[in-house]
Amino acid sequence: MNYTIVERKISVGTGGGMKHLAVISRNGAMSEEQLIERIAGMSSLAENDVLSALRALQVVISDATMNGITVRLDQLGTFTPYLSAKAMETPEEVDASTIRGIKVNFRPNVRFKNKLKTTSMEYRNPAPKGLVTDNTETPVAP
Repeated sequence: MNYTIVERKISVGTGGGMKHLAVISRNGAMSEEQLIERIAGMSSLAENDVLSALRALQVVISDATMNGITVRLDQLGTFTPYLSAKAMETPEEVDASTIRGIKVNFRPNVRFKNKLKTTSMEYRNPAPKGLVTDNTETPVAP
């Protein structure tokens, strides 16, 4: 995994101010098509079979979480639905209007966490934002 260094204003704690910290240097996003190709390439499944399985997995996970069910995947972790709600003084005041939102939390399991812990980190020095390199010389007027 690659990281780079950024400068950020830190406003919490006693040592606030401008600080430097490591952040992930993201390498883009993998599309569903790329995911399907990789899975098909490392298994005996055809791309259509992988597509069907992925679509079914997505439907089942979203369906289960919308019904308050936690979904555990042995190789990854759990998808758990939860509510963000406004706190009220009495139980009688609590109703659906006090619910601010519904979210799904993903928690990696021990196996996945251990894989993340053993991932090697490498510094990548990014080009400054807005840098334009132009190799052509501008003619100078006499």
